[in-house]
Amino acid sequence: MKKVKLYQLNSLYRDPFKIYGYHFGGNEKTVCIVGSIRGNEIQQLYMCASLVKTLKLLESRGSFDSERGIMVVPSVNPYSLNTNTRFWATDHTDINRMFPGYDLGETTQRIADGFFKKVNDFIYGIHFTSFYLEGNFTPHVRIMKTGFENAEIAREFGMPYVMLRNPKPYDTTTLNYEWQLWGTQAFSVYTPGTDQIDKKQARYGIDAVLRFLSSQGLIHMNIDGGYRSRK
Repeated sequence: MKKVKLYQLNSLYRDPFKIYGYHFGGNEKTVCIVGSIRGNEIQQLYMCASLVKTLKLLESRGSFDSERGIMVVPSVNPYSLNTNTRFWATDHTDINRMFPGYDLGETTQRIADGFFKKVNDFIYGIHFTSFYLEGNFTPHVRIMKTGFENAEIAREFGMPYVMLRNPKPYDTTTLNYEWQLWGTQAFSVYTPGTDQIDKKQARYGIDAVLRFLSSQGLIHMNIDGGYRSRK
């Protein structure tokens, strides 16, 4: 495992803003897994931390493909996590509505730009996403309908169903949508839970990603086949 600094933004009044990723396996940019982009996404941060722990163990056992690589990014917004605010604290903008970003724009546009330049050339992109409404729902994988989506490969997550979403105008600046436009097969994994850790629900998302990685031959481990996903 290698800890990699993906982006840094210096600050006048506090420590620099830094985004870190954890790289496993070979040098090929095969899969990028992203956790919390918003500051209250504790469940999504936890799922990435659990994945890092599992992948580190698998790597120590030699259970990785020697050429293809996996990058896990637990948080894209550590400042807001530290202050427990969902959006950027100073102007309440949402980084996940700023992609692909703009390097001369507002702060969140610059963060989105700097981060996206590091992750826009992976073959697969997976985002642990929170739902904007409160309530319970069935864990699932979601794809934006951009004309570049691959719904069949989404079945490899083994989640109860795959949802194809017709994007609204505000969806066109999300990580999932922009990933697809830049040639990455992008998937959003939804599980109940945002600002509190629900270990049972989190397990559905963690196992789904491990199942996908195993199906693509990136890791070698025994894991149940999950559900026969329906669309």
